[in-house]
Amino acid sequence: MQRIRPWFGRLYSREGFRGPVVTLLSGTAITLAISYLTVPILTRLFTPEEFGISDYFVMIMSILITFSSLRYEDAILLPKEDRDAGAVFWLTILLTGVTVVLTLIVAFWRHEIASFLRVEAVGPYLWLVPPTLLLMRFAKLSEVWLSRFKSFRTITAGEVVNKFTMLSSRVGAGAATTLGAGGLIGGFFVAHVASAAYYLVALKRGAGSRLSGTFDGAALRRVARRYRRFPAYSTPAAAMNAVVARLPVLLLPIYFNLETVGLFGRAFVALAVPLSLIGTAISQVFFVHAAEANRDHRLAAFTRTVHARLVMIGMFPTLMLIAVGPELFTFVFGPEWRTAGVFEQYLAAWFFAGGVASPLTRLFDVLERQRTELLISLTTFLALTTALVIGGRAGSILLTMALMSLAGVLVRIMHIYTMMRLASVPGRETLAPYLKYAAFSIPFVVPAYAVRHIFPLWGVAITAAAGGFIYLALVVWRERLLPSPPTE
Repeated sequence: MQRIRPWFGRLYSREGFRGPVVTLLSGTAITLAISYLTVPILTRLFTPEEFGISDYFVMIMSILITFSSLRYEDAILLPKEDRDAGAVFWLTILLTGVTVVLTLIVAFWRHEIASFLRVEAVGPYLWLVPPTLLLMRFAKLSEVWLSRFKSFRTITAGEVVNKFTMLSSRVGAGAATTLGAGGLIGGFFVAHVASAAYYLVALKRGAGSRLSGTFDGAALRRVARRYRRFPAYSTPAAAMNAVVARLPVLLLPIYFNLETVGLFGRAFVALAVPLSLIGTAISQVFFVHAAEANRDHRLAAFTRTVHARLVMIGMFPTLMLIAVGPELFTFVFGPEWRTAGVFEQYLAAWFFAGGVASPLTRLFDVLERQRTELLISLTTFLALTTALVIGGRAGSILLTMALMSLAGVLVRIMHIYTMMRLASVPGRETLAPYLKYAAFSIPFVVPAYAVRHIFPLWGVAITAAAGGFIYLALVVWRERLLPSPPTE
């Protein structure tokens, strides 16, 4: 124990990049484990259409939260002085309050809005939008403020509280009530009540004391002018990114139905959500250290390393789902979800590229190149909208998935290339991780693909899980991702 304890101390160190990332990923691993244990239960308690209604509600929240404070929260990590950072925090709180009041007014016409969007089944739940937005924004602001002081363990615990509350509430609602989609949406709301309460207590006990005395009208006006690029460029870019991420949920009901939305949502949850959670954990630490690296003229090396790690994380599950997605979905979620696995085969490459690109977008803020981010976001929005409309008008859901994935992959390649160029990373060094980790993954993907017609579904699942474990062990060993054991 005397030798193991220092090793864990280095692994979870508050300093450097690896320690904070491992701390946040530990929480992500716990939440993913809870999610994957409960999702097979939820898919047997709720129908694809009920998931579609819930996914549509979550889509609305995901879009609203991106511009509710005009993205000023991204500037909290930039000032050297805590007083200026505190002024940005309070400015963000005020702007959020205005947005919540506006959504509260709009909610009086919730049924008319739902009818216009052709999602009448969502209308009864839209009254929850204003309070949910307030809770989500407060939790997010608390995370950013705590990130400034590198309180990543507190953030990790908050993530666990949110996911555990959400999943347990949803399972309980599905097993004990007949609320249908209301059980899924209610679980989402209760989870954000719990996380907001947690962060309120965390701020009172810790870094929240640094906010004392920072609410000053003159300071608020000063920081609003200083960081005006965030509302001018980051807000529309972030709003478009949020729309792009949820664009299928927004448009699929127009051409197909909410059941299709539910099937797409499970495909999204299987790969895009885990990559997003991991990416969010990395992004929180990346933003802090990238700003420091830029000041110290070592941004290129730091970005190259983080980019390679993102590719390493996403490559194996992406290739595995392309190979045996329908079999894994049928085994884990049940026979009625096999179509979601077929969707996954088409969409996995797009989800993977998005998982790599998303955390690196912090480079636009670090380098104050928000105009470039806005142009890329606009291009992405137009490309995916065009793909969805063409596929939807053709009446073929598989063609729609294929066109979306093609458009998404192409724009994400442009996105990643632009960011790496801004960080002064050569093209050859950008491409190398994809070739390297694909070569590592393929030998462990092929067996699962080969046995899908020989063994029952459980055989495919076991082969895939074994391949994932070996791949993980291989990259941890080859990349020396763990600290060296302590010496005598």
